[in-house]
Parts: sequence; structure tokens; C-alpha cells
Amino acid sequence: MSDLKVRKSIEIDVSPEVVFKAISDPGELTNWFPEAAILEPKIGGKTKFTFSKDSKRTNCVRDHDKSNEGRVLEFVKNKKLVYTWQDMDVPDFPETIVTWELEEISKNKTRLTLTHTGFTSDDQVKGHSQGWSFFLNELTTYLTRSG
Repeated sequence: MSDLKVRKSIEIDVSPEVVFKAISDPGELTNWFPEAAILEPKIGGKTKFTFSKDSKRTNCVRDHDKSNEGRVLEFVKNKKLVYTWQDMDVPDFPETIVTWELEEISKNKTRLTLTHTGFTSDDQVKGHSQGWSFFLNELTTYLTRSG
């Protein structure tokens, strides 16, 4: 396992319950992340995120739809979500791990820390770091607008 990773931490002015729902409920995920989402809320549950090539909510240009698949490793309601992440469109992409950790800072304020580990190249880290920055901004915008 490689020590190459992406780590991002943000503060959002909503409760951990609201943030957790946004990162774990497929109906919520599609408001800020992929166009289609499967996330079975249990250890061993399937995850699949599909990003449309025609999406206006993306930080890169692509000529085809893109999917990431995995399985849930940890599911601690309102505190922690961990799943594997395999880029199905990139040959030899390693199975990586995405960890979302939530900490209540005050009544309606949450620190969200995202860690994505297991990369095998600096290019993978760079691309995913840019992607996660983009989507964490989308998440913050979505939650502060709706929450």
C-alpha cells in the first residue's frame, strides 16, 4: 500500500447529521457529486458513482461517462464513512480508500475531513486532489444553500 494520499479538511455551517446525509444518501449525493449514485449503507455495501460526460457539474472535460466502484468498509452514522474507490475507466488504477470523518465543532458547524489513500503515482494524487477540492466546494455550496 502506498503512502500517497489526498487529505482535505473543511468547515461547514450545518450539523454533522446534515453533512452525513449529504455524503451517504444516494438521493443527496446526486445534488452535488455524481449524476448517479449507489451507496448501500452497511459494511460490505456496494458503492458506484457515475459521472456523466455531459455534466455541467464537473471540473474536467471527458469524452465518455466515468464510473467509480467499491464497497463500504465503515459506516458510523453522523461520524465516519469509509469505502473503497476503483476507477473503472483507468487500466491498472489501484483500489484506493476514501474516508470521510465528521466532527461537530459547535451546534450547527461541522469539520469534515476527507482522506483518499492508496495512490501509486503523483499524477493520480494531483488529479484527485483537484477533483476533491472541486467537489468539496460543491458540497459546501449545496449544504449552505439548502441546509
